[in-house]
Amino acid sequence: MMFAKVFFANLSLLIALAYLFNLGYKYIFQHASVRVKYALTVAVFIIAGWLTMVFGSKMAGTALVDMRFVPLIIAILVMPNPYWIAFIGVGIGAGRLFIDYDPHSWMAALSMGVIGLVGTALNIWLRKLRWRFIWKSALVVVVVNLLYSINSTVIMCVSDTMDAYEYWREIGGYALPIRMVFSGLLVFIIRDFQKEQIRVDELRTMNMLLRRQTRELRQAKREVEEKARELLLASKYKSEFLANMSHELKTPLNSIILLSQFIRDNDDERYEGDEVRYADLIHGAGNDLLQLINDILDLSKVEAGKMDIVFEPVSSHDLVQMLHQQFMPIADQNKVSFELDIAPNVPASLQTDALRVNQILRNLLVNAFKFTEEGTVRLAVRLEGGAPSIEPGPQGRRRILNWNPATWVRPAARPIAPQRVAFTVHDTGIGIEPEKQKVIFEAFQQEDGAINRKYGGTGLGLSISLQLARLLGGTLTLKSEKGKGSSFTLHIPVRPPVQTD
Repeated sequence: MMFAKVFFANLSLLIALAYLFNLGYKYIFQHASVRVKYALTVAVFIIAGWLTMVFGSKMAGTALVDMRFVPLIIAILVMPNPYWIAFIGVGIGAGRLFIDYDPHSWMAALSMGVIGLVGTALNIWLRKLRWRFIWKSALVVVVVNLLYSINSTVIMCVSDTMDAYEYWREIGGYALPIRMVFSGLLVFIIRDFQKEQIRVDELRTMNMLLRRQTRELRQAKREVEEKARELLLASKYKSEFLANMSHELKTPLNSIILLSQFIRDNDDERYEGDEVRYADLIHGAGNDLLQLINDILDLSKVEAGKMDIVFEPVSSHDLVQMLHQQFMPIADQNKVSFELDIAPNVPASLQTDALRVNQILRNLLVNAFKFTEEGTVRLAVRLEGGAPSIEPGPQGRRRILNWNPATWVRPAARPIAPQRVAFTVHDTGIGIEPEKQKVIFEAFQQEDGAINRKYGGTGLGLSISLQLARLLGGTLTLKSEKGKGSSFTLHIPVRPPVQTD
């Protein structure tokens, strides 16, 4: 019972010391260097061995019963440098001389030095084994306890304090199993402290990395915001420059076009044939340049957000008929058929901007006639979404068009999509490669350089049309196959989109 009390007191002391060391490591020594932490760890192991001897109990006059070897067991299991284990054993043994200074104390100090050397060898050997920690710790606990008990037996016999049989009958037989149980328990308590320290170190390292990444992200965010402001300012200056230059260029260009038209018309027959032909070339080139300037001006307005959109009632049939009349001469000149197809359910009136819709459709039709050398260009108009159309049936009854009994439900249960009108310009021209169909909607882009050389153009028409379609609350889509023609569809709502703040 006496041994259990002494060992329990030693165990409690070691646990308290380990807890205090854990607190100091977590809150005081966390910013210390690796060497300082290592030196403190070695010092704590040695001091722990000294304290167990101070609170030990003397038996047979000179034999000191304690658990001084337990810090050495912990060191064998956790120390990364094996040679410090021998130093810890010698350090703990030297503390025995401060309690008693006699031959028995010298032999006890020498015994701890021997156990430290054995622990060093055991640490080196365990590093080569791929055992679990529980098996390594069990082996170390058994080996060190047996070795300490054997050394104690030898010391008692050499010092003539008691013989081996008497020692094991009165001390060793009781002390060895209690030491093994208590030292094993302490090993796993210290192991738990070590895991907590590892977790603290990992969390601290992770926090440092996260703080560094946060600083880098904030710096990158500031740089991106600064670049965005610079790009926004540059875009604003570019748009203003394009708008100003377009206006400045249009004034002299209109004079050139007007004067060349006077010479070309030659009403008073003052000019010769070559002069009239040259004036005609100047007039055509001037009109092309004017169209380019107008396109650039429109693009700059859209990018700057200064494009005015006016929603007003527009006759869908008048809009389409006017386009048909405007492009019929071009169709006759190119010997291409121009067809018009208006679905009967298309509403007679739309709430939209007639000028911008006309501009989009004109761009689409110009491209269709430009890239169609033979075949047909067709402008089709149809209604999309909304409730099913209803028209009078026989004997005044109403009937639903395109009604399918298998899919029909009550109107209150069916969500009604917003109604849109789709204007489709279909041609039988050269078509567009699938991988090029997104590129052509970018400014100054065409399918390839050969098309630009053969057919001309600046590549602005589709980009402007797409931007205008979005301003109208609609979209512009494309279906095309190389060599079989293209279909551009403008989808615009019957009613203007609701503006929200």
